[in-house]
Amino acid sequence: MSWSALHEMPAGEAFWICRFSVCPLRAEPSHRSEMVSQLLWGEPQQVLDGKAGWLLVRGVLDGYVGWVPVGSLVQAFRTVERWAIVRVRWAPLYREKRLHSRVPVGSVVPADGVWHTASGRYRVAAGHLIPWPDKPRRIQVGRSYALFHQTPYLWGGKSPAGIDCSGLVQIAYRLAGWLLPRDAADQAAFFTPTPHPRPGDLVFYTPPQESRITHVAFYKDPTTILHATPHAGTSFAPAHPFTHVFHSYRTLVP
Repeated sequence: MSWSALHEMPAGEAFWICRFSVCPLRAEPSHRSEMVSQLLWGEPQQVLDGKAGWLLVRGVLDGYVGWVPVGSLVQAFRTVERWAIVRVRWAPLYREKRLHSRVPVGSVVPADGVWHTASGRYRVAAGHLIPWPDKPRRIQVGRSYALFHQTPYLWGGKSPAGIDCSGLVQIAYRLAGWLLPRDAADQAAFFTPTPHPRPGDLVFYTPPQESRITHVAFYKDPTTILHATPHAGTSFAPAHPFTHVFHSYRTLVP
């Protein structure tokens, strides 16, 4: 979905959203199945199917499909037209006036910070939100590092509790108003190749002797990238890691 299409969604429309701060999204309807991604608080979902206590959902923001337990979702609606994004690592979430939990950076909420549900109003304070911009902007690599510094690597992760390479890219770009696909290969197809990358553009990699893209990083300068890896978590690294082969530089901003 484009950022303009997101703004055009009418207020008052009901959505299914994750009722937890972070919820695993599974490849199959089983707790033993691979976690292919995560749902963050407030991310709208479409329910596609159900099976033995599980729901097959598709993310409204990125189209990603997977399975969650039935109790993971709650129906919610908003009363304002615009949207906002949690901009701090973990923001307090209030149910009515009482602290309920904390939700991670990148969580999506209505512009007033309130999701309305049958069990009450859930609110994130305005000071912890950034309004969804009218026009997407270039990301700041240093800001992305500050938000996810010392975050461990987690396959399928999208939060400061654990994140993978494409999850880091997706959330960082979301904060700048871009709605990106979830996986590295799909992100590569979404971007435009460029011979002259600028800070905030992406660098894509393949495994040795393979052509499929499996890794993505932020371009910082000709010798440095920012990425998430199993051995170092979210960190700056040399632009040509020994574990992968450079594929291409790609950009969204002309």
